Amino acid sequence: MKQKQEQINRRQFLRTASGAALSTIFTATGLHTTTKGEISDEVPDDLDKYDFLMPRVKYAHEPKEADRWNVRPGGDANLLRELRSVIRCRIKPVTRAYDWQPQWAIEGQLNAVVTFDQMEELKKYPFLFMTGENPYRFDDRQKANLKEYIIRGGFLLMDDCVVLRGGDFFYKSSYELLEQVFGRGAIKRIPLHHEVFHNVYDLGDKGLPYMEHQNRMLLPGMRQPRQMGLPYMHGQNHGARGVFIGDRLAVFLSSTDIHCGWCDSHGFEFGKQNYEKAIQMGINIIMYAMTH
Repeated sequence: MKQKQEQINRRQFLRTASGAALSTIFTATGLHTTTKGEISDEVPDDLDKYDFLMPRVKYAHEPKEADRWNVRPGGDANLLRELRSVIRCRIKPVTRAYDWQPQWAIEGQLNAVVTFDQMEELKKYPFLFMTGENPYRFDDRQKANLKEYIIRGGFLLMDDCVVLRGGDFFYKSSYELLEQVFGRGAIKRIPLHHEVFHNVYDLGDKGLPYMEHQNRMLLPGMRQPRQMGLPYMHGQNHGARGVFIGDRLAVFLSSTDIHCGWCDSHGFEFGKQNYEKAIQMGINIIMYAMTH
């Protein structure tokens, strides 16, 4: 086992919570959703002032207009706002983003951005988020850094967000990458009884929420989502899969567009209940990653 100082410090996320305060984390019974989407632009630059950030992984992929690595930062913003309403800790927000807008994050809008090119930068963050639609590949250095990051205690959430006539390109590339890095057969189906589905919110016997092909809720006089510039989803449900290091779930791989679900706080695309399920799944994943 590696020495403690060599491990990525996941529990720094909870350094302001102790004793009874920590026990309250797991007693949350519902979401405290806001509808205005007001997020402060006054964000300190000093990362030490925050207990949790959710960096996006920046990666090279084949050019495609519909999607990029920095697509839909409003989903990140919504999840972090909901997480902050449930857990008493200092979470750095994603600024000037809400629901489906903007389509792509501008520089400095996300609360952190990393690549797998530099291990020293990766070590700052115990939790990483990677999303997209396009096929992509890692070079040998990036693969080596990914493996080291995970082995040392890091956690990676990978979720596709397929729109229009896209396919499983991101999911298939991610699956192939993980097998190249951790070996054939390393990707396992996450069983429904796993605590990631039950730690803060009990997601019942379905586990991972599925966003695609849901009935769309339209208010009186509202135009169809395509007329409003909202995406039609076209992904596949392969279930929740992941890479385990011993008993620890270290990579969570999803193809059910939970990130797109985070964008839909008004329920226009998937319905309000599915938005809440997607948020609950995101909170469960973060809390599992930070405490294991």
